[in-house]
Amino acid sequence: MRVDREWAETKSPDEKKRAQRVFITSLSGENDARLGKIVREHWTVENKNHHKRDDSVWQEDRHRHRRANVALNLALTRNALLAIIPFDENHNLPSLIEDYQKHPSRAINLILKARPIQ
Repeated sequence: MRVDREWAETKSPDEKKRAQRVFITSLSGENDARLGKIVREHWTVENKNHHKRDDSVWQEDRHRHRRANVALNLALTRNALLAIIPFDENHNLPSLIEDYQKHPSRAINLILKARPIQ
């Protein structure tokens, strides 16, 4: 299955970009809507996690660590924080981190009141 995609980045909305992605599936091509839904769901992981990590103040893709444990520990810490920080349409990660930096007691309360996901 081939998916053609066209988009514009926020920085340059007049400049259109195009890409083709190829997926291998055992599903029949008769139900295009279902296949399209499956492809979109595939990218929700990217949209929900990676963009929070890389497009934010953390910029994980730009950091290279010489020691593997450093990278692993940072990833674990960021995963834990992403699990407990309350996101909504009005608050993105950079604004929330800025708020926690200005009000450390809020950050401490967030950590102390966090509960495991069940």
